[in-house]
Amino acid sequence: MDDRRLDRIEGKLDKLSEVITAIARVEEKLLASHNRIDRLESRADKHGKEIDDLKKISQYNHTYVKTIERLAWILISATVGFLTYYLR
Repeated sequence: MDDRRLDRIEGKLDKLSEVITAIARVEEKLLASHNRIDRLESRADKHGKEIDDLKKISQYNHTYVKTIERLAWILISATVGFLTYYLR
């Protein structure tokens, strides 16, 4: 009777050790997932900052190009006006 009882206890301990091993594997996977998520979040933050920087540069370039375009039209208009006046 003691042998059967010891065998049952030993079987239960074996199952318990298997479960503990499985839990350890799951914890490792969770840790790896959390690390991967943290890396992805930091990359997303970095890309967000880069996008904001590009927006600022784009706005500056838009203003610069708009100013240059206006100056070009002023020069073209002045040239056409001068030629019209001179050729008259």
